[in-house]
Amino acid sequence: MQRYIARRLLIAIPMLIGITMMTYAFINLAPGDPVSAMADPQLTLGRTNPKQLERLGLDKPVAVRYLIWLRELAKGNFGYSYQSGKPVLEIIRARIVPTLELTSVTLVVSVVLGTVFGVLAALRQYSIYDYLLSVGSLIGLSIPTFFFALLALYLFAAVWPIFPSFGFTTYGSDYSVLDNLHHLILPATVLSVESMAGNTRYARTAMLEVMRSDYVTTARAKGLSEFSVIGRHAFQNALLPLITITTLRLPSLFGGAFIIEYMFAWPGMGQLSIQAAVMRDYTVLMGLAVIIAALVLGANLLADVLYAFADPRIRQT
Repeated sequence: MQRYIARRLLIAIPMLIGITMMTYAFINLAPGDPVSAMADPQLTLGRTNPKQLERLGLDKPVAVRYLIWLRELAKGNFGYSYQSGKPVLEIIRARIVPTLELTSVTLVVSVVLGTVFGVLAALRQYSIYDYLLSVGSLIGLSIPTFFFALLALYLFAAVWPIFPSFGFTTYGSDYSVLDNLHHLILPATVLSVESMAGNTRYARTAMLEVMRSDYVTTARAKGLSEFSVIGRHAFQNALLPLITITTLRLPSLFGGAFIIEYMFAWPGMGQLSIQAAVMRDYTVLMGLAVIIAALVLGANLLADVLYAFADPRIRQT
């Protein structure tokens, strides 16, 4: 198992470097620069001050700047924001907790409920419950997340003010866990709709395929209880495609979280990335890219470990 994890870690390192190279190139191909974003356009008339570019280190070629940034990153130095002058790591540290809270709760809710709904639909195939879940999951996959967000804000924050419409906690009050959860329910529910719908459909398909397998028929012929047949034989083998789908949805989950954070004024990395993109704050954008890439790669590594536990044969590959 240790060798298996070590191999996966060695694969993740060049992937992370490749992600930073592409992100750095795309960011620097965008028109404009941080100096022009900070300056008054009526005063500069579209011209960039060479001294300001030199002070920020933007006078060097892109490849040289990337190598300097990579060298400093290896030392744990993410640089300083062009706009505020604060350390990038300090800025991200203040925003990463709300984003991880939102995405973690969304992931747990969508995986648990989606899997339970899918398994129950497979066990009651062609029942009213199965048809309702199939239609509901199709609607959840078809309608964009931002539309659900607008609908939820209108119904549960405007028409029936049950939940707050913005923020991490109530503005001007001390932090409270219950207050935080009250603010979390609406954005987390909206963000989990698409993932839950997808997990429901995939869990149903995987369980139906496994339930028709010969080893399930053999287990029943041996006189095992239905709970044992489903729990120990069918569900364990249906886990592999569910693990795959869950990990593949993580990047889109972060992308959806950015949209939800902006719409619900959730003070996470999504809001920070939009602000940094508007102000062309390259160092903050690169820091966010590294953190998010590391989180996604770490989740993929966790999926590989879960694969190995679900199917011991994978450890030998």
